[in-house]
Amino acid sequence: MVLFLTKFLYVLMENMVGGGSIIDATTILTAGHCLRGFDELPMHITVGSNTLDQGGDSYEVSERRPHELFDLWTTGVKYDIGIAKLKTPIVFNEKVKPVKFLSETYVGTSVGCVLSGWGMTKYPGEPANELHYLDLVNFSLEKCSEMWKDKYLMPIDDSQICTFAMVGQGGCQFDSGGPLVSGGGIQIGIVSMGDPCATGMPDVFTRVSHYRDWIEKNRQ
Repeated sequence: MVLFLTKFLYVLMENMVGGGSIIDATTILTAGHCLRGFDELPMHITVGSNTLDQGGDSYEVSERRPHELFDLWTTGVKYDIGIAKLKTPIVFNEKVKPVKFLSETYVGTSVGCVLSGWGMTKYPGEPANELHYLDLVNFSLEKCSEMWKDKYLMPIDDSQICTFAMVGQGGCQFDSGGPLVSGGGIQIGIVSMGDPCATGMPDVFTRVSHYRDWIEKNRQ
């Protein structure tokens, strides 16, 4: 699990953008919306610490590659995937390793999974200082799509994954880009969107297996 940060040039204030996962020593997987819109701002990641305000090692992002079709205004959160390339390689150790990754298996309904991130624990609010974990269950894609279409006119398709636990438990702001991991320790999703926060709507993730070819091409 990595932490994305950017410095706002005009106020010289460091701000958290979201999370991501390590594919290899110079490649980070995250959500497209964590990269697009920050083009002119310096960005780096922090690895090796579960605490937001201390510890870990920092690496500068040299290139941002959101999916070429990702556009919140035209395609919503479809194609919400991106890769960040690092200027220098990450030094791996017992705390810092690549994620188990690129499963080709389609993950269906009622499969247990885990979300991790520094997202808000109440909305509105601030990022959590400690990395949190939440057990979730994959939710019916058909039912999820119905709920999102009814409330926001936003359909969900099989390039995405939905999860639900209970009202009051779910993703929130600043969890974006972080990994959704199956019980077997394989990353299956990327945090994409939710109804802030944990109000009873399923959370939506980008399905990693759907973008296997895109990831392999763009990690080079």
